Amino acid sequence: MATIGSLGVGSGLDLETLVSKLISAEGAPRLNSLASKEASIKADISAFGTLKSALDKLRTAVSTLRDAGNLQSRTVSTGGSAYFSASAGASTVSGQYAVQVLNTARAQKLASTADFASASDTVGAGTLTIAVGSSSFQVTTTAGTTLAELKDLINNAADNAGVSASLMLVARDPQNAAAGTVARLVLSADETGYASSIGITVSDADANDTDALGLSRFYFSSVDPANSQLGQLQAAADARIVVDGFTAFSSTNVFRDVIGGVTITALKDPADPLNPAVETLGIALDRDGVASRIASFVAAYNEVVSAIRNVSSYDAAAGTAGALNGDATVRGISSRLRAIIGAAGIGDGSIGSLAELGIQTQRDGTLKLDSAKLDAVLRDNFGGAGALFTADNGVATRLNGMLDGLLERGGLLAMRTEGLDRQLKAIATERGKLDVRLEKLEAQYRARFAALDALVAGLQSSGDYLMQQLQSTASIIGGTPGGGR
Repeated sequence: MATIGSLGVGSGLDLETLVSKLISAEGAPRLNSLASKEASIKADISAFGTLKSALDKLRTAVSTLRDAGNLQSRTVSTGGSAYFSASAGASTVSGQYAVQVLNTARAQKLASTADFASASDTVGAGTLTIAVGSSSFQVTTTAGTTLAELKDLINNAADNAGVSASLMLVARDPQNAAAGTVARLVLSADETGYASSIGITVSDADANDTDALGLSRFYFSSVDPANSQLGQLQAAADARIVVDGFTAFSSTNVFRDVIGGVTITALKDPADPLNPAVETLGIALDRDGVASRIASFVAAYNEVVSAIRNVSSYDAAAGTAGALNGDATVRGISSRLRAIIGAAGIGDGSIGSLAELGIQTQRDGTLKLDSAKLDAVLRDNFGGAGALFTADNGVATRLNGMLDGLLERGGLLAMRTEGLDRQLKAIATERGKLDVRLEKLEAQYRARFAALDALVAGLQSSGDYLMQQLQSTASIIGGTPGGGR
């Protein structure tokens, strides 16, 4: 008997469709159940994602209110000065100040005056003791040490106290190019100000430590200019400014607390050193900045309320409910938020609730900000308004703790989402098992129907043969009446 390649080929019956319907009937109820569960879980995950996104925005807004510096900040105006910039801390008293920059800070720079034909000329044997302010280090040379090697010895000294050496190749005579060039060793203090002044003493192998021979050619002392062998390209200088007629000095260009809580930075020297420009530095409370941060907080809170309503609402008319309708986690979050927002007796006591700041809770749970009332409170009690948020029992402090517990790794929302993810994985595993079972069942059905198909095909073949024989017999019988005699 010929092999049957597909169900129903031998018998002519539609066995493929029959097997397909049997498998579908067997698996459809479970598959539908799994699909329904999966859709519900995905809806929950999406809803928690929406809620988490809104809570993340609220936490960002809360973080700006939790920082006392943000709620006690000052605005600083310098009139666009090119000579100084300034910043003010939270404790700075408002006011206006006259500021002059007399000069910026400078680092001392020295250069050798001896004529070295090139960087390969030797400098002589001995020891240089190079002082920078109150610190010093030593460099020892030999008779064969070159100017270039001396530069490297200074720069690479492990205890270098803050001086950098470099080489310059310059004209021997600025008025005569034919005179050729000479090499100069340049020493620069790394830091600005008088405290980083450079001094160099010499222990020369020729026993004369201040002459213009050997290593003594690098001797320098600001109190002994007659014998100093290095020229001063730039003197060390402290920066100087005048504030309301009083002079202040800084080894850098930064002046801290000349005005309490204010940092002033000198940017450049005055255009006319004999008549430095007098400019105005203004310090004021940053009421607009604080009001903007509070308004952003209100908007972020309202977004959370809206998100909670959307994921947990129930429409009685339509008979539809949000994915998290009745969820205990969502109810708990809503309840805790309302408790913190509605708390009284918080802050430093001078302003004890958000309502006193002009923030009222509406019937739908959202907040409404009375900007005029907020502005008035910020004018009258700027510090108390900040303390309402930043105190240990303040709104921002308490909200931040709650939101961290919800949103951080291992927090409540993360745990809920992870649990839902595990359920999705379990459904995927269940689908896999069901697929395996249905494959086995299909194999069984196919084996049985293949046998049936072969049997029916065999019966049909036998029947066809018998029919042919009967028809042949009938033809013979019917075709010979009378015997043909």
